[in-house]
Amino acid sequence: MLKRTKPLLTDSALSSLNYLIAIVSFIALACLSIGIAASSRNIQALQRWILISFLILFSLFGLIFSVWLILRQAHQNAVSIAGKKTDWKIMPHENQRAKLNKEVREIASILETPEEQFSDLVSAYIVAVDLALRQIQEEANMPLMRYVRIGNAEFDAVLIKQDFAICIELVFLVTPVVPQEKINLLLNKTLVAQKTFKQINFEAKTKLLLVLVTQLDRTQEKELRSNLIKKFSSTPVDVDIRLMDFESLQKIYMIG
Repeated sequence: MLKRTKPLLTDSALSSLNYLIAIVSFIALACLSIGIAASSRNIQALQRWILISFLILFSLFGLIFSVWLILRQAHQNAVSIAGKKTDWKIMPHENQRAKLNKEVREIASILETPEEQFSDLVSAYIVAVDLALRQIQEEANMPLMRYVRIGNAEFDAVLIKQDFAICIELVFLVTPVVPQEKINLLLNKTLVAQKTFKQINFEAKTKLLLVLVTQLDRTQEKELRSNLIKKFSSTPVDVDIRLMDFESLQKIYMIG
């Protein structure tokens, strides 16, 4: 079962020290400005009060905004700390093998791949998944946790960034269509993860990152984008979609 230890409040508060210093400096500057305005003899009383009122309102707005920044940063830090202290569960190798076999069998069926070439297709699929995860990790500039189980939901990877728990799923496409059954499965898995996080009081916002690794021409890719807009116009969870070209990934990460 996924478990989490409660993060220390002081861990979040210490990282907000710069914001506190900014607030103190801002208040000091505002008080100085108000004092100068109040003591000025070169402006009329009405103008003086208008200026003082403006400075007070400006100071209040700045104070409220600064407090909001502190609370937002503290929450992000708390999520990050909680993510590091969470006892994440890894997808068993049997499940990884079963998922791999299922995905590749589906692709082989579409491509009508002969059985003697099935192992080559497996190798290509494994490479595609690995390269795509490398690309996501490089863009995030943060390490990924691969093959993670959250409650009863299993994902190719999970990334904790700011106050988001990003559940990552990869799909290798050889046609410009993502089956609706697969979409429903992915959304349901993300809902399970979201529910599990709530049960352990892990206060992260849950998001699904769907990475589509493709081998499509421009016309097919355009058709795919159109299909995705229709199918993901309304979802019960936050969803980001990334399209990656398999050939381009190989050029980036593999020796030609």
